[in-house]
Amino acid sequence: MNRSHRVGHRRAGARHALLPLLTLSLLAGVPAPALAQSAAPVVAAAPNAARSVLSLSSYRDMAGSLDRAVRDRPVSSASSLADLDRATAAYAVLKPGLSSSLLTRHLEETLQASRASLSRAPADLEGQVTQARALLRKALYDQTLGQLGAASGGTPPAAQAALLADEFSLQGAGRSAFLKAVSGRDAGSAARLLRSAAAQKVQANLAQANAPQNANDRTATYLSLARASAWFTVVQDAPDSGGLTIPLFTQALQQLTAGDTAGLTGTLSTLKRSAAAFVTASTTAVKTGTAAPASTSTAGTASTAQPATIPATPTQGTATPSASTPATATPATSTPVVASPARVSPQDQQKASLNATYAALSRAQAAAGHANLDEARTQIGTAAVTLVRGGLNSTAGYDTLLSDLNALQSRSGLRASDVQAVIGELSNVEALANARPVSALDATSTAVSRIGTPLWPLLFLIVGLLALYPLYLLNLAFGGRNNYWKAIAVSLLLLVLPVLLEGLGGTLAYLGDLSGVGFLRSLGNLSLHQGAWGLPVWLLLAAVSVGLASYGFRGLCRQFGLLGGSGGSANATRIDGPQPALDWDEEL
Repeated sequence: MNRSHRVGHRRAGARHALLPLLTLSLLAGVPAPALAQSAAPVVAAAPNAARSVLSLSSYRDMAGSLDRAVRDRPVSSASSLADLDRATAAYAVLKPGLSSSLLTRHLEETLQASRASLSRAPADLEGQVTQARALLRKALYDQTLGQLGAASGGTPPAAQAALLADEFSLQGAGRSAFLKAVSGRDAGSAARLLRSAAAQKVQANLAQANAPQNANDRTATYLSLARASAWFTVVQDAPDSGGLTIPLFTQALQQLTAGDTAGLTGTLSTLKRSAAAFVTASTTAVKTGTAAPASTSTAGTASTAQPATIPATPTQGTATPSASTPATATPATSTPVVASPARVSPQDQQKASLNATYAALSRAQAAAGHANLDEARTQIGTAAVTLVRGGLNSTAGYDTLLSDLNALQSRSGLRASDVQAVIGELSNVEALANARPVSALDATSTAVSRIGTPLWPLLFLIVGLLALYPLYLLNLAFGGRNNYWKAIAVSLLLLVLPVLLEGLGGTLAYLGDLSGVGFLRSLGNLSLHQGAWGLPVWLLLAAVSVGLASYGFRGLCRQFGLLGGSGGSANATRIDGPQPALDWDEEL
């Protein structure tokens, strides 16, 4: 794959990664009437928020798993998927404590969207997880302030408040003031402190968002907008938001994905001015103790607002995402629901996913065949994701296959034969699922491949170097005065040359992959096993070796007189009397 094609592919991938988040961000606008009337439903819903109790341990498990999924994605899609599985399991425990059914539904949709984004760019997963984390904070924010604002007394939610302070990164005097407000059941002061902290995070993230000049800038701006809108979502009920609204973030995302640089520049300028005003207003409110609105929680809006629906935005291929969001409680997040022109059976979907797995592994093998190891690992990660939907989960060997795919993604000096072995392993697992006989040869290849680099290349290199020693001794003993022995030595060298090249190429490729030196990594192509091109080269080396060996041994036979010629006669000649002694190598 040439460089321009790779750059175009990355740009297209980034563009597709932006579209799912943009789809739902279009739906997350908060109409002015909804904001203006938010106080009334909040008061009605506060008792419900107070009755709900979040499992804080499950909250921490889910939040930690989501954060790890983002960190693991560039290294291993399979590890990232396992993190999302743990987040989903933690959510199952957390769900009964959520006070809003609408918030619950959108958390589930965001988790599903996070899984779907694994097959796209890492930035897409980060955008999805950012929104999931915002919804989690929103749930904790609503419930904690709802309990503080409840008419009844009781013990303040100290544990929830401490976790909420951690989530908002409150430190020092700010954290002490917040915990003091919670202890005194001062919901207004607690809310103002949180809004001030969120406003500063919104401003900090928007400061990193600029009109992009290339694909990397576009991704960075996309993530900055996603983070800023996520933080604003948590506190969008603030009466002093400085003019910030979710539709304004939506507009910026639209302009970013459409490539409208001029329009985006203006929108970003407006967002940054509004964020600065939000910071000023919220900081002033903390200092002056401005009275809070009728309620400091928005849990009720999530429970009573009707979601808005807009036409779906096309994404990759024929899939078309569609989503709906609540008017006030849902951030600019992506909740794609794949729609197909016709109903597809689960069996057909599994078959398509399995075919996609084979296709990704084939691309990985092609990339590894010419030492493009980064692309090979990316395709292996894609294969690990599509395999999950391939219907083989309950088949014997599936867990081992997934583990092998994960290992390949982190293996340095990846070889085309390693990918071929895992393709054979997948074929065996598929055969088991369909009650067909498996291949013992593929199973053996898989076991050998698990040893991997650097052991195999190092063993080949050692054997190849050791083979040079007997060739040196042969030349030292016979080759100094006889061209026939020299020819035989060269023929033997050609026979062991593929072993030496295999060890040398594999070892240098491994070192190049570890050090990031592209030239060393490309020397993996010295191996004759990299592709079909190695077969004629190997055949040529063997043919030349046979020719040289034939020439050398035939010459020796002629010298011994076994074939006749200058070396003597085939018939023994009787010689009477003593003969002078001759050195054996002079005779030869």
